This record gives sequence, structure tokens and C-alpha cells, in this order.
Amino acid sequence: YYTTPPPAMDGAERRSPDVVGRITQRLLRGTRDAKVFLSGHVGSGKSTELNRLAQVPEIRRRFEVLTFRFEAQEWTSLDSSQVLFRLSHELFVHAQRRFPNAELGNSSKILRELDEVLYGPAGLSSKEGTASAEINLLFFKIRNDLKLTDSFRRKFRDFGESRRSLLQDLLRHVLEAIEEALLRETPANAPAREMLVLIDDLDKVRGPEEQREIFETNLAALLAPRVRIVYTLPTAVLFGENRAEVRALVEHLYPVRILRKAPETFVPEDAFDPERFEFFADAVRKRASEALFADEAIRLAAVYSGGVLRDMFHLLRESILIAQYNNLSDVDAVTVRDAIRAVRLKESAGLYAQDITALRNVHLSHELGSVEERRYLDLARVIECYNDRVWFEANPLLWSILKPPARSAGDA
Repeated sequence: YYTTPPPAMDGAERRSPDVVGRITQRLLRGTRDAKVFLSGHVGSGKSTELNRLAQVPEIRRRFEVLTFRFEAQEWTSLDSSQVLFRLSHELFVHAQRRFPNAELGNSSKILRELDEVLYGPAGLSSKEGTASAEINLLFFKIRNDLKLTDSFRRKFRDFGESRRSLLQDLLRHVLEAIEEALLRETPANAPAREMLVLIDDLDKVRGPEEQREIFETNLAALLAPRVRIVYTLPTAVLFGENRAEVRALVEHLYPVRILRKAPETFVPEDAFDPERFEFFADAVRKRASEALFADEAIRLAAVYSGGVLRDMFHLLRESILIAQYNNLSDVDAVTVRDAIRAVRLKESAGLYAQDITALRNVHLSHELGSVEERRYLDLARVIECYNDRVWFEANPLLWSILKPPARSAGDA
């Protein structure tokens, strides 16, 4: 079903690698300390690109690949210490499953120390036992308490600030055990495969304080592990003021361009740029019968999505529900317009007057008015666009409610 996006840059004389190609080269040419951040608008396909990366033949030959994602319960309270802990846990489980005879004893000792710090001298584990089931119980107990208990999260955060080296030691010992296991299974005179970790949904951390703690204050903690890692990154972090360290490591997915700059109108169809429409039509045709969606229905869904594929398919799914309810055999433009109105109603529910003003100014100027307005990127209220430079546009679904109210004769 995958549809190759059109080239991002107009006027280029040579083809450029796509995002997966660029990340592949970074990983293959880099050392085991290499880190890459994959950024992109909400719904732009970061998870899809990570899945594609994991299947690249050179990646599979060279690396032992582990992919995991942060769960929805973790997004609102995640911090750098929890990131390191989850990374250690996922690697520990992977080592147990993939290398049953891996030497994980040093990791067990550190976990018992962590157990005593967090749960007191009694702890959860015995002082003699080294059973893997006991260690797994401790991992899952900590994970569960981090997801459910605010007081435990505060305790873990305090622990991370004062004893972060313990978490780093835990991660180091797990990685050493995996490296030794990979070396043992390597044929003589052949290079050993190395570990590669793909971490998804870290971009779902949208609170400004949480983003600052992870990607600014403690960015070094994400860069320190001696293993190649690809992290997803919140869009607002990429467009922040002082993220030079992050930008040097970022590969970014832009929405496919379907709109031109059009500050003179609040009707998205007036801003339609037809050059890349065939990409959207092809993406739909690969997934549905050609008779199901009229071309105009696809065009409207693409325009009002602002080029974000997830949003386009969301509009088309809502259109199918309306068509089914009305016993229609296909989806036409009228049905999509009804779906657009229904989705707009949901999307506009949390907007205040100051949000309307800020988003109207983005539409008129194609710029963010302040650093604080970066949050609109993570909330999908604003879309990042591009020609030869990056510019910003309010989500097309909202344009009609951003239009200034008409002035009456008495206001003149």
C-alpha cells in the first residue's frame, strides 16, 4: 500500500535520498554512538517510515533491530529518566527472548539496588535470587507504578536527578550482555552485528515542561547510550529557538504540498495546488476501489487535510460513514463536505479567542508569532509547509472560523 512521496524540493537537478535513505546512511556510516531524531507533523507517517527503515536489507544485515513505542498513558508525564528506564527494560526483555544464555547478572545486581532505592530495604526481590521472572516482575512493577501513580513518578524523577548514573549503568550492562551474545553467534572472521533501537511515539510528549526536561535540560541523557538509536521528535522541539544540537541530528517529514500561500482567502479550495494531487489520488486508489471515491472527493479531502495523509484518510473514513448511513454506493464531494463540517466541529471545540487570533495571524503572515505558538504544531493546529524555505499555515479545517467577522455599517 505504500505510496512514494513526490520530491520535496522543486528545481533540484539531482534526485535526493528519501528520509529512510538518509537515516540509513547516517546509521551505516556512523559509530555505535550515532543518534537520529525523526521529526514530522502529526500524522505525516513517522511510524510508517520507522517500519520501512527496519526492513531495509542493509539495516537487517548489519544490525540487530529492536523497535518499541511509548504508550498513551506515558505521554503526559514522561521524563528523561523514564526514557532511559524503558530503554533498559526493552533491551533486557529482548536479550532474554533472543539470547536465553546471555550474561545478565550485572544488570540484576543494579536492579536490586534500584529496587531498594524505590521500594525500601524490603523491596520486591530477594537478596539471593537471580531468577529472570523476579527481575521481570520488578521491571513491570516500576513501569506500572510510573503509569498509574503520580507520587511514584515524582519519586522516580527525584531519583533520576540524583542517581541517574545507576540507570546509565543498568543500560550499559544490558548492552554489554547483548554485544557479547551477538559476538558469540558471529562466524569466524566476520564482523559482529550491532544493536539498533527504533523508539516511536516519543514525539507524543507535548507538554512544554516535559519537552524542555527531555530535549533541552537532559538532552545529553538521550545522546549518551552507546548504541545507535532513532528517536521520534516533537515538531515543536525542531522549530524551537536553541536546538542546534537537535537540528544537526534531525530528519524531518513535511506534509506533501497541496496548498499554496493564500492569505487573501479563507476558502482552502482557493489555495489548491494541483501539482502533487496525483500522489494523494494514487495513495487512495491503492487502498480502495476506484469506484468508491470520486476524484473531487479525494481532492477535497487532500486540501482540507493540508497534505497530512492521516488526516486525509480520516476525512474519507468519516465520509464513508455518512455515505453508508444514507445508502449511497460511493462517496462524492457533497458527502466529503458534510464530513468536513463534522470534523471541524470536533477540532474547534477546544479553541479560545486568543487561539483564533493567533491562528488567523499564522494564516495571514505564514509565520509563528512567538516561541509559545510552537505548541500549535504539536496540536496539529498549524502545519509546516515549504518552498525554498519553511513557512507555516493554519490547519485548513479551521480557516472558515478564522475569518474576521464582517463589520456592520454602524462599526465604520
